Order: sequence, then structure tokens, then C-alpha cells
Amino acid sequence: MTQIKAIEKTKSELSSQLSELQKTDENLPDSCPNGSPNGIYQIKLRGLEPFAAPCASSPPGYTVIQRRIDGSENFNRTWNDYKSGFGNVSGEFFIGLEKLHRMTEARPHELYIKLGSVNGSTSYAQYDDFMIGSEEEGYELKNLGKYSGEAGDSLTYSKNQMFSTFDRDNDNHSTVNCADDDGPWWHKLCSYSALNGKYFKYGQGYGGINWYSWHEDWSESLTFVEMMIRPKSF
Repeated sequence: MTQIKAIEKTKSELSSQLSELQKTDENLPDSCPNGSPNGIYQIKLRGLEPFAAPCASSPPGYTVIQRRIDGSENFNRTWNDYKSGFGNVSGEFFIGLEKLHRMTEARPHELYIKLGSVNGSTSYAQYDDFMIGSEEEGYELKNLGKYSGEAGDSLTYSKNQMFSTFDRDNDNHSTVNCADDDGPWWHKLCSYSALNGKYFKYGQGYGGINWYSWHEDWSESLTFVEMMIRPKSF
């Protein structure tokens, strides 16, 4: 009887702890808090487990969804890797297409892309209505809205395209899979942008990280990228 009572007590305590954890999960934000300092925050989306994401203070309120800084992470990954996300949120990573779909489906988001080249120059591109479709829709780049920025518009060409990886060819090219040469992306007849391409630390190499409208040189590969999104209500 004593053992049974002890077990019942333990079950009751565990049940209480679980309830508290669930309450904590429910209180987590579904995007980065505006006005908070740079850092890693827990985010909770409906139907998904909580996950860690880097939040930026400049510009404020943005969730970093992709980062390339040193070539430490392999971005030539499978469809399932891009669906779920991979890498280290403190370094190089991709947040995951399913999370992007859920976030941008729930409410309108802006997309902000920071770009850097090997010579230290930087630029940016911004789109005011970014939306990604579901997996059934091939994580289509459904909307971008209006472009603004200094780097030029290299992404609108990819609008309405499904995402492609080396093991899931969704581009419009009849003879090649653009993801084989340029990395996973929303390829059409390949692309004018490819931010998941190979990392070349000296900034030179075909099939690298490209934003063509900035440098207009396919052999130049960027050495820094941060893609970020935030709800339009900010």
C-alpha cells in the first residue's frame, strides 16, 4: 500500500509538472519579441514543438531564418532536412520550410535579407509580403510583395516556384536539376539568387552564394547572408 501511495504521489507530481510545462509552452511567442535584445528565444507555432530561433534587434523584431558566415555547415541537404531545418542557431543554420510555411500562413510577414561580400561591402534586400506554401504545394514561394533595398531584386524571378533540392527536382528546367549546381532554392530556369549555394571563403567560385543583381558576376560568391522575417504589424 505504501508503494502504491508513493507511485500515485509521483504520478500526481509528474502530471502537475507536465501541466506547468504545457502552460509555459502556451505562453511562448509565435515570433521574435519586438524591442528585445539580440539573442536566442523559444518560439511556439500551432501544431509544432517549441524551437529556438535567433532574434535580431537591428532591424528590430526580426526572426533570423537562415545564416551563412563561415562554411561550417553543409547546405547541400535533402528535402527532409530543408523541411525540418538544420544547423546551429548560434552559427550557420536554416530554420526549416515547415516552420516558414506555418509562420507566414498565420499572418503576413516581411522578409529582410542582409548580404556581405569578401571585401567587406554589405547590402540588403527587403520584401513586404513574404509567404511560403505548404509541403503539398512544394513549399512554393507564394508571395513576396514589394521590393526595396540597395542590392537589387534577385528574388522576384523565383516567385510562384516550388522549392528544389538535389533529391526533389521542382524547377522548370527540362534537362537539369538546378539545385545540383546552385544549391537548394526556389529555382525556375535556375535563379538570379541562390543563398544556399556552396560556401567559398575567398568569395570566388561558380555555384556559390549568389545575388546576381548586386554584383552581376556568377563567379562571385557572397561570404555573409542573413535572411530574416517579422510580422507586418510591427
